[in-house]
Amino acid sequence: MRVAIQGTHGAFSEAAARRRWPELEAIPCREVADAVAAVREGRADAGCLPIENSLIGSVTATYDLLHEAFGDGTLALTHETLLPVHHTIMAVPGARVEDIRRVYSHPVALGQCRRWLSKHLPNAELVSAWDTAGSAEMVAAHGDPTEAAIAALPAAAAHGLVPLAERIEDDPTNQTRFLIFSRQGAPAAPAGSGPFKTSLIVSLDHRPGMLAHTLLAFSARGVNLTALQSRPEPSAPWTYRFYVDVEGAATEPRVAEALEEVEALAAQLIILGSYEAWTEGVPSFQIFHPTPAHHVKKPDIPLIDRRRAPQGSIVKVRHLEFGGASPVLIAGPCSVESREMILETADAVASAGGDMLRGGAFKPRTSPYDFQGLGVKGLRYLAEARERTGLPIVTEVLSWEEVPLVAHFADMLQIGARNMQNFSLLRAAARSGVPVLLKRGAGATIEEWLMAAEYVLAEGNPNVVLCERGIRTFERATRHTLDLNAVVLVRERSHLPVVVDPSHAAGVASLVTPLAEASLAAGAAGLIVEVHPNPKQAMSDGPQSLDIPMFIDLARRVHPDLERRKVRPLTA
Repeated sequence: MRVAIQGTHGAFSEAAARRRWPELEAIPCREVADAVAAVREGRADAGCLPIENSLIGSVTATYDLLHEAFGDGTLALTHETLLPVHHTIMAVPGARVEDIRRVYSHPVALGQCRRWLSKHLPNAELVSAWDTAGSAEMVAAHGDPTEAAIAALPAAAAHGLVPLAERIEDDPTNQTRFLIFSRQGAPAAPAGSGPFKTSLIVSLDHRPGMLAHTLLAFSARGVNLTALQSRPEPSAPWTYRFYVDVEGAATEPRVAEALEEVEALAAQLIILGSYEAWTEGVPSFQIFHPTPAHHVKKPDIPLIDRRRAPQGSIVKVRHLEFGGASPVLIAGPCSVESREMILETADAVASAGGDMLRGGAFKPRTSPYDFQGLGVKGLRYLAEARERTGLPIVTEVLSWEEVPLVAHFADMLQIGARNMQNFSLLRAAARSGVPVLLKRGAGATIEEWLMAAEYVLAEGNPNVVLCERGIRTFERATRHTLDLNAVVLVRERSHLPVVVDPSHAAGVASLVTPLAEASLAAGAAGLIVEVHPNPKQAMSDGPQSLDIPMFIDLARRVHPDLERRKVRPLTA
């Protein structure tokens, strides 16, 4: 196997390539462009080039070459390799550290060994060379015992030098990532093979949000970005190319769908290759990988169907279980109005025996002039309340663009009645991997409600709790009509837990407790009610909000064993 490397024999590039092919024949090249040319012209079977260092970042010479080298599709990336970078100072046989007066190496290597050099060779002249192994080659050619080179240990044997000191780098965690490429490209990923990466170059028009929209194509599908680098476009001053690495092969459905969207948005998309990712010494992260919508196959039995789980499903939200032995009591204000207000409410809910805190940071209101919530501040206040009380939090998300933000703070995402059939939002919420509380639309049939839940399940997220919150009828004495038929019928048709929101159904605080008891009698797995320290001053839904004494009474009815229960501490 002939492999072109940037540098001479003993270079870090050669050591990196030998991690893939121990018996390779190295083809030394002075510049990265020379290594690419050697592969393109057939003088080498593959090439190995450094792309980034864990301490100094990107190797710009390699990045700048990628568009020219891979743009026509002749070459493709096939592997990546991570190499621990350990520096050795070496000299001709018989040389001593105390006699060294001049040290050659690549400027980056000299910088990475600055502390050792300052301590042991404070008066030595530091001379920049084109390559670390190349500096070893020069010292060997000079034969001067007062000269030394800093390079990888194999360079000493390659050029007849002896090591004077090993591992002299300032940071022992130093690593460099190398990319391996060939004319043939990577073989098709075998079924069940190890993790893959895909590298691409994206050129975008100069319009607001283009980069954000492009990156969102990946995040919305659960595709993780591992690298993002911008480099100037030489032919158009003050415009840039973006180099992107993502987890997964280009043939994987979620990656393929994201690339299809990126191609539609971008002025130019070049896929440099999908290749086997290096896993040794690389931290792994738990990432939720949904199935892209265009690749969902219709099941013989709907995913929401009771036949799939005759005993019913249990949805866990931190330490809570929806559908378990005990009903879950969710309580809190319609909207987060201030830090003091939400903390006071959370303390009261926790002390009374509530299980979970609700509160709207983003609020959908009929009038654009009504209070719309505190936004990110509200999310931060909810998170503080959780840390203070141990209550998990559920809050509403209004648009698919805001899902990553809300999911960062919330333990459960609420899809409100107005958005029950917002299918883009349903998909995005599902892909977040966070449990979803799906409210029934005021005019939605049970079938439409269940099919909205099917959207979430079809994206690979099984953690859905349904919420009946009243439907719109001819009766105007109450805000809506609580449909307890739906609670019973949905429990027959679906394995998903069902909770009830009597506050929105009634619109009148005095009706909430009786409706809550009726809901539990009908088989509801829990309740979600509105609570406010001073309902008359509430900025939204005051008439239907319980005050603290009313909520204490409800909590005792929901949890008769309240005296023996204690609010459990926050758990991961």
